[in-house]
Amino acid sequence: MAEYQMLDDVDADAFLCCVCLDLLYKPIVLPCGHISCFWCVHKCMNGFRESHCPICRRSYYHFPTICEILHQLILKIYPASYKRRESQILEVEKKIGFFSPQFDSLACGSQAGMKVEHLEDSANGELNTNTKNDDAVAELILEENSDVVSSTSVVSLNSLQDPCAQKTQNQEKISVADVLCQACTQLLFRPVVMNCGHVFCESCINSQVETLECQVCQSLQPRGFRNVCLELDQFLKEKFPEEYSIRRDSVQLKLANSMKHDNPTSCSNEEGKKGEYLPRWGDVASKVHTFIGCDYCGMFPLIGDRYKCKDCLEASGFDLCGDCYNTRSKRPGRFNQQHRPEHRFQLVHPSMFQNMTEG
Repeated sequence: MAEYQMLDDVDADAFLCCVCLDLLYKPIVLPCGHISCFWCVHKCMNGFRESHCPICRRSYYHFPTICEILHQLILKIYPASYKRRESQILEVEKKIGFFSPQFDSLACGSQAGMKVEHLEDSANGELNTNTKNDDAVAELILEENSDVVSSTSVVSLNSLQDPCAQKTQNQEKISVADVLCQACTQLLFRPVVMNCGHVFCESCINSQVETLECQVCQSLQPRGFRNVCLELDQFLKEKFPEEYSIRRDSVQLKLANSMKHDNPTSCSNEEGKKGEYLPRWGDVASKVHTFIGCDYCGMFPLIGDRYKCKDCLEASGFDLCGDCYNTRSKRPGRFNQQHRPEHRFQLVHPSMFQNMTEG
């Protein structure tokens, strides 16, 4: 791995996935703030119960949406490596028949600071296969990932005469407009990435409300406190030191003024201590659909009522939890199924095997 990094345009400590140890590709930010690749996160999730971050072991229950601001940022800084990762992963996805979300702007400039627009027919859902197929998909991608490293390093050596100079030049293309909070439209300060993939300043999120809703896509967020994405935060500090300092002073002043009017006896950390919704795993009535996920909110495994699309023919299928089915969300899913609004759903009950494993 060390030899490869010297040949490519990626720093040893820059936006590397903690699972595959390669450049982050289609990055997903977990509630704890740690980042991994789309397929690496999926590989690490537990189809029976709550999943845990591979770094800090904090539990979570939803497969988050790709953070497009990070996706575009890494693409701009490391175009050669990111295109290598794109080609590498796409080749494997074609073999296995499962696809991660695609973006129109992958080969174009950054679209950060604007509302995220996805392919009209895209619906990225949770992988609705059994454990054998589920593991095989992610394992094959990770294996192919390590195999391609050696074969592409020579190409990178020829195409990048001075990787350090190239990286510096690419970073100069990054502007504050690429990393704006999607609420206050200013430079992100202590960025928090929501389950839907949108990014806000920590101070722009109202964590005191019982039901948190994204200000961009209006999707409901899983209950529980989301940590600052420290890796992105550190990048902002180093890339925009003056702007970041101004933002810090502004936010601190705003918080100081608001504290003068708040009740000092109120408990501001109560909601953060609750964590995400913890299901009653041993209760058959909780209806845990093992190795099935919601293709909108990413709940995995799906808990409660499961609505399966009768018209989606992809191997991954297309399923919604009760909340997403009732709200008829327009959000994209997780795996690019060609789901359409006129498709029909059927209510599916957990299998007897699922009830036995939950008991």
